[in-house]
Amino acid sequence: MTDFRDTADAGGVRTPRGTRVSPGDTTSETWLAEGTGREAITQDLMELGQYLAANPETAKRRLKPIRSSKELDPGVYFNLGTGMVDRVFRPQHVALGHKMFRVSSDPAAPVAEIRRKILGGT
Repeated sequence: MTDFRDTADAGGVRTPRGTRVSPGDTTSETWLAEGTGREAITQDLMELGQYLAANPETAKRRLKPIRSSKELDPGVYFNLGTGMVDRVFRPQHVALGHKMFRVSSDPAAPVAEIRRKILGGT
């Protein structure tokens, strides 16, 4: 059994669930091959979602609210109810009473651009 404690020798690597491990501790060849690819991008979006969930006034001040739409167009959205930043690649139906904000109209926008839009140029 692998010990996933946060130690000084962990090397700053995270599993998809956010647990810090060193590359030698994991048996996943996919994780070793793509440790800085898709998993890192997903982790960045999760961290932005956590920031916005902790600071909802930032979302209300900087992002465009989507309230009357029954279907979302492709783009990047922040869902205040779940605290997640999601990429939507096809039109999707949403529930009534949703609290969503459009971050970008480009679903393939780089994470740096999304971060700039949310944090205001930092």
